[in-house]
Amino acid sequence: MIGLCVSRTTTRFGKLRPWILFSTPLGCVTYFFLWYVPDLSDEGKLAYYFAFYCLFQGFLTCLHVPYTSLTMYITGSQKERDSATAYRMVSEAVGVLLASLVQGQMINKYRIAGDCKDEKATASPTQLKDQEMSYIYGSVVMIGIYLFCSITVFFGTKENQGIVTDDSESFCSGLKLVLGSKSYVRLSFAFLFISLAIAVVQGNLALFTTHAIHLSEYFSTFMVILLATSILSIPIWQKVLLRFGKKSTYAAGIILFIPTLLSQLYITDNVYVYFAILVLAGFSVAVSLLLPWSMLPDVLDEFMLETGQRKDAIFYSFYVFFNKLAAGLALGISQIVLELGGYQTGECRQPESVGLALRLLIVPGPVIFCLVALIFLWIYPIDEARRNQIRNLIEEKK
Repeated sequence: MIGLCVSRTTTRFGKLRPWILFSTPLGCVTYFFLWYVPDLSDEGKLAYYFAFYCLFQGFLTCLHVPYTSLTMYITGSQKERDSATAYRMVSEAVGVLLASLVQGQMINKYRIAGDCKDEKATASPTQLKDQEMSYIYGSVVMIGIYLFCSITVFFGTKENQGIVTDDSESFCSGLKLVLGSKSYVRLSFAFLFISLAIAVVQGNLALFTTHAIHLSEYFSTFMVILLATSILSIPIWQKVLLRFGKKSTYAAGIILFIPTLLSQLYITDNVYVYFAILVLAGFSVAVSLLLPWSMLPDVLDEFMLETGQRKDAIFYSFYVFFNKLAAGLALGISQIVLELGGYQTGECRQPESVGLALRLLIVPGPVIFCLVALIFLWIYPIDEARRNQIRNLIEEKK
């Protein structure tokens, strides 16, 4: 829906940037209320958080779709788009790391929930209030960063006015055109399955380190290593894709992720070995951050050459949809497996079967998802030769 609305927007500030600017305050307000605890019954809190979570995700989509689509509007050069994508993905990874460090440090000082060292310990009303306020203060800091970044994008970028999109068709006919692109469908499914593999691992990493390898005290360090490696390796992968091509580089990153996953079956409580595994995982995660978004502009250029139309916002909106779909499916899969493994919500001590369930959750499924992603990537038709051909044809049209 947002992709359709964005594609039909026309203002003196452009199509995309107004959406980024005006959705930001709404996203900030709903984000704040995610961390506010209302004085309601359990049923009331369920309705409250469900509503605000959906609102936040909706307003975030109002930013994410035009923000990602902006890559196609700031330049017509393939090289410059690839460079912009690399900078964007480094910035996103830095943002995740910054959130983990800033909000994490503010919360950890007062956090008492989930402390299993002393099961008989009780928290005073003052401690509970301090913990509640630490989440609110952390959200305020994040909102400040959110506002700064959105304002920077709005005033710091300029949409290329020479790009003309065809908005005369209905959404359904436009969608039919988009899904009629074999390159787009194959790339999207490769993106969906690698995103699903990473989402399953990411969503269960905290439980895995706690109940499978019993290294929960190092979890914050693990996250910093994983994110820092991802950030530092993105420029390396950018140079690799320039040398060997995007399709080959994407495949290499997915293949590298498979032994990282398989190692989770055998890893024990050796923290230094797990440090090394996380470094390897960071290199793989960097590929999943960079390459799918770097390859999408090539598909859009091919679509434009074949149809004479631009449907960039709709292309990007479904790409964002696949990313969110992967996160939702990963949560559902995880819930089912953990329930079968005997996981008891809120309990400090879990049965041994939970550790085995977590190992099986992280290994067979994500490995299969990686292999499926490789199959779709193998039949993806835009290799380096085709990409250069597309670039030359576009240059001839200018």
